[in-house]
Amino acid sequence: MKFGHIGIKVKDIEKSKTFYTEVLGCKILKDYKYPTSNLVFLDAHGTIIELIYKEENTSRDLGPVEHIAFKVDSLDEKMDMLKDKGIEIQGEPRVVGSARIVFLMDQTMKDLSS
Repeated sequence: MKFGHIGIKVKDIEKSKTFYTEVLGCKILKDYKYPTSNLVFLDAHGTIIELIYKEENTSRDLGPVEHIAFKVDSLDEKMDMLKDKGIEIQGEPRVVGSARIVFLMDQTMKDLSS
């Protein structure tokens, strides 16, 4: 058995595709449009992410996925790029184990926090 993909509920599929491709550098693999939903599969540097859009996506329910993490060569440079694009970073970087980390929220879902 091997890992297939991780699905993420989104409120606005077009804004989410822009965020994941232009900000996070993911590449669109498949874009399925159905009458009541849109599913977009992305290559997130070797991991597959599925963006799931449905009209009823109006709240962020608790679920098994807490966050997804990306490794970058320079956290400071990536943070500057995010700030230049108007992406809100949550707090200051901190060290966990040997990694320096920072959190941000998918900008299309930030108003869905319950």
